Amino acid sequence: MKRAALSLFLASFPAPAFAQALVVLGENEGGRQILVDVTSLKPSAPIFGLRDFPAMQVFVEMRSSAGRGSVERVRYSFDCARRTLATLTYARTVNGRRSHDWAGADVAMKYEPVAAGSLVEQAMIYACNGGKFPTRPPVPSLSGNPDPNADNEDKDGDGG
Repeated sequence: MKRAALSLFLASFPAPAFAQALVVLGENEGGRQILVDVTSLKPSAPIFGLRDFPAMQVFVEMRSSAGRGSVERVRYSFDCARRTLATLTYARTVNGRRSHDWAGADVAMKYEPVAAGSLVEQAMIYACNGGKFPTRPPVPSLSGNPDPNADNEDKDGDGG
């Protein structure tokens, strides 16, 4: 009885603010996954003097499907009409150690084209469709190959 009452009491509290609702959007041939924080999607109005177009912003996480190697947490801003993006924040952790952590300005000159067929393009499609997932969810690769670029300083083919 006491356990049931305690369970109901604890269930009445909201989830912690740091909790993210990460959902897998897709995976590339190398086994690298992109996950989107579904609670982070938001429209951004034009910013006078910096950016004269509206944008959609979203937080994503990129990591190997094997769960080892590098993890990148990125906040992207997408110009849906032009199919371009700016990286607003970037944090990379390699084998549990933070190796990068920076923030950039949301200005028009920082927007660059999104590579076709990349993981970042999947995030752009999600964001520009207002957070709608594809009608058929992407199927992860079943190759089981570990990510050969997990410890490489390159962006692991994420297309950003």
